[in-house]
Amino acid sequence: MIWLRVVLAVALLLQAVSSGLPLVAFVAYRLGLIHPTSGPAATMAPLWRATPAWQLAVWLLAILVLLAAAFSLVLRRSALLLYIVAIVANFGLQQLMQRSDAYRQVFGAATPGFDYARLAILALVGVLIWWVEQQPARRKGGLP
Repeated sequence: MIWLRVVLAVALLLQAVSSGLPLVAFVAYRLGLIHPTSGPAATMAPLWRATPAWQLAVWLLAILVLLAAAFSLVLRRSALLLYIVAIVANFGLQQLMQRSDAYRQVFGAATPGFDYARLAILALVGVLIWWVEQQPARRKGGLP
């Protein structure tokens, strides 16, 4: 089952990277590294200005916990609780951010179907992590 653990760990890593890239843009804007005057960065500026620092900290923490879950999977340690904490924090923060006026100004109305589809995929990954953690480890001699 190590191959499934590795595949799940890669999926978690990709989720962390996907979640982390917008965070990098937020931080770069806050540090003055991005000066949006036109284009996509200028469109995002109202959201970047309106997002409080504590939300960015929670976002970063969720990404780090997700990476810890991926690392735990590869090390054959329990990762389900870490995964659940990261996904609940990330999804909850996303829902909170989508309710802000700045978010609606930048993105318009959110499409609930996408959120439910994403939530279903995240739940499926959680079930797979639970399942792989239930499988007994095989010994090198071929005997259980």
